Amino acid sequence: MRLPSPRSTYLIGFFGITVLLALAMYLQIYEGLTPCPLCMLQRFMLIGLGALFFIGAVIKFNNIFHRLLAFANCVFAVLGMVLAGRQVWLQHLPPSTGGDCGASLDYMMQVLPLTEVIKKVFIGGAECSQVNWVLFQLSLAEWSLICFILLLGLSLWQLFRKIF
Repeated sequence: MRLPSPRSTYLIGFFGITVLLALAMYLQIYEGLTPCPLCMLQRFMLIGLGALFFIGAVIKFNNIFHRLLAFANCVFAVLGMVLAGRQVWLQHLPPSTGGDCGASLDYMMQVLPLTEVIKKVFIGGAECSQVNWVLFQLSLAEWSLICFILLLGLSLWQLFRKIF
């Protein structure tokens, strides 16, 4: 059995990310799930990963640029894992220990400096710790963490695989 080429692997990753983002939009539009700031940042990481996977799928790189692209994918995947892991952790705290996460990310970006926005998002709280959707007894944040782990694995494989 022959393994897929690096460009085919990037295309597979891109389509997977497209499905994940489409599912997120479906849940937001048709199920009425409003994303909290941590959810929005996870979506930004997915969009960044999707863009990098798309670039890897459509442009043929030499070995050095391929490694740089795969490394950038790893960085986005790890950042997504950190965000999703933080949300999973917040969801498993007792209800009274969370802070207040009521302001939207857009509003916070308009009125607060970036460092304060990052601090408030990572403190999380009531909105970020709610579990509004479950599939196979895993919350959306837990599924997001699993997906980022899988995308990191795919990115690491791309980083260390023999190309030529």
